[in-house]
Amino acid sequence: MLPRSAWRDFTAVIFSVALLGLGLGSTMPLTALTLTARGFSPEVIGWTVAAGALGGVLATVAAPALALRLGRRNVMLGCLLLATLSVMPLQYLQSIPGWMLARFLFGAAMAPLFVLGESWINTLAGDHARGRIVAIYSTCFTACQVLGPLLTDLLARWPEQSFLLCGGLFLLGVPGIMLARPEQPASQQAAHPAPPAPGTPGKQSATSWLGIIRSAPAILLGTAFFASFDTVMLSFLPLVAMDAGMSQGRALASASILLAGDAALQFAIGWLADHFGRRRVQLLCGMLVCLLLPLLPWLMQLPGLWEVYLFVLGGCAGAIYTLSMVASGELFSGAALLRISGLISLSWNLSSSLGPAATGLVMQHAGGSWMVAVLWGMALLFVLSGWRQRAATQAVALH
Repeated sequence: MLPRSAWRDFTAVIFSVALLGLGLGSTMPLTALTLTARGFSPEVIGWTVAAGALGGVLATVAAPALALRLGRRNVMLGCLLLATLSVMPLQYLQSIPGWMLARFLFGAAMAPLFVLGESWINTLAGDHARGRIVAIYSTCFTACQVLGPLLTDLLARWPEQSFLLCGGLFLLGVPGIMLARPEQPASQQAAHPAPPAPGTPGKQSATSWLGIIRSAPAILLGTAFFASFDTVMLSFLPLVAMDAGMSQGRALASASILLAGDAALQFAIGWLADHFGRRRVQLLCGMLVCLLLPLLPWLMQLPGLWEVYLFVLGGCAGAIYTLSMVASGELFSGAALLRISGLISLSWNLSSSLGPAATGLVMQHAGGSWMVAVLWGMALLFVLSGWRQRAATQAVALH
C-alpha cells in the first residue's frame, strides 16, 4: 500500500494519532468525573471542555506556520511536551479559571497533532490506497480513544496521582515520532507542489476556501457532527448513564463500547462505500444515527441490547467522519485538498468547542436526556445537506 521509504513517516503519524486518541479519550472523562466529584455542574464541565476546543481552534490556525518554520516532527514533539505540562497541573488546581487555562493549553497541544497528522497521511497515501490508509489512521485514532475511558477507570483508583500519570503517558509518543525522516522544508513544498495524481481529471484543484464551503458543505457538516458526537459522548455519556443508575465502571465502559464500534466497523463500512458508492453509504449512516439516537434513554435499561446498540451507533457515527475524509480526497486535489483539510480541522475544533458548551448548558436547565436532542439536531443537518448536495449533483449530471 505504501512504498518502503514511507513506512517510517507512516509509523510517526500513527504514533501521533494514537497519542491524540488516548489523550482525548482519557482526559475528557477524567476531567468530567473529577469536577463532578468536587460538586461542579454539567454547565461548568461543558465550558472546560469548550476551553480546550478553543485552544484547538487557535492552534489549528497556527499549526501550518509553525510547521513551516520548525518542521512537522519538531512541532509534534513540542505538542507532546505541552500536553504533559498542561495535564499534570490539573492534579493540584482548584479554581475553575485555572482548569480552563490548563484545558485551553491542552487543546492547543492536541490540535496540531490532528492537523499535521491528517495532512501527512494524505501526502503518504496515493489514490489507489487512500481509503485503506485513511481507514488505518482513523481506526488507530478510535482504538486509542476506546482505551481512554478504560484508562480513566483505572486511573480513578489512584485519585491523588491520576492526572500525573495521565500527563506522563504523552511522553511515550516521543520515540515513535522521532522515527520520521528528515523532511523537505515546507517553503520548498509550497513553492513546488506535487502535480495532481493521474487518472483523476474530475477533481477540483484550485477551488477557493469559499468555493469549497459552497460545493461540499456535507463534508464539513459531517465533520462537525462527529466532532460534537465524540466530545459530548466522552464527556457526558458516563454522567448520564450514572444518573440512570449505572455503576461508574459500567458507565465508563459504555463510552468505550461506543468507540469500539467506531473502530471495528470502519473497514466494513468502507467496503460498502467502495461497492455501493461513498455518498449513498454515508447518507445511510446519517439516517441510521438519526433513528438510533432517540432510543438511547430506553435502551440504557436493557443490558446486552444496550451494548449492541452502542456498538452500532458508534460505527455509524464514526463512518460519517471517515467517509468525509475520503470524500475530501475523492473531490479535491492539489491546493484545494490542502484547503479542505484545513476546513475539516477548523470544523472539528469549532464543533468540539460549541457542542459540549451547548450540551452542558441545555443539560443544566432541561436535564440529561437533552444530550440526545443536541446530537440528533446536528445529525439531521448533515443528512439534509447530504441529500441536497446529492440532488444538485444529479441535476448537473442530467444536464
